[in-house]
Amino acid sequence: MRLLLLLLIPISIKAQCTNQDYAKYKELASNIDNYYEYTDKFNITIYNLSNELKVKNLNDNNTYATQDKFGEIKINGIEPGTQLTLGIYPNNGECEYRMRTIYINLPYLNKYYQDKVCENNDNILCRKWTNTNAYSYEQFVNQVKKETQEEQKEPEKIVDEKYNFIEFLGDFYIPILLFIIITGSIGIYYLKKKDSFDF
Repeated sequence: MRLLLLLLIPISIKAQCTNQDYAKYKELASNIDNYYEYTDKFNITIYNLSNELKVKNLNDNNTYATQDKFGEIKINGIEPGTQLTLGIYPNNGECEYRMRTIYINLPYLNKYYQDKVCENNDNILCRKWTNTNAYSYEQFVNQVKKETQEEQKEPEKIVDEKYNFIEFLGDFYIPILLFIIITGSIGIYYLKKKDSFDF
């Protein structure tokens, strides 16, 4: 009897959060997008955020909501290399389920990319957003110099035997052709001579 009563009660995700509410919030959360800019630190803009939703920064538990007509919020002053996790929740306080999780992996800033050793150098270690945190300055300079010297070495020539044979034929085709004609003519002459002695 109790089981029957439980089946007759409308299913809800949580108290005061119906299946319809849940589906609506999930749909709104799927529209959210983001981009970031760098000026000393990263500034992240979240947009397409409905005013029915809020964003919780799970790294520091700060919560953001929008009144902006474009549905934008900004999270400023984030360090390079931060792996940011943002939870999207309904803003009404009734439905407490997380509707979506957004992961933003910010690149590391290469602290050495403006060093002298990187001038006019396109080595990957000299790029602005390469993670060089594992290198001391001395290790960094030595590694860049080592890789630059290796890149400047002339690559070994791979011998293409097929190409060389064709090249050989191209260079000596006249003598080869004459040899074939002369050999063929001598062969034909001896064959005819042999045939003339056969009765």
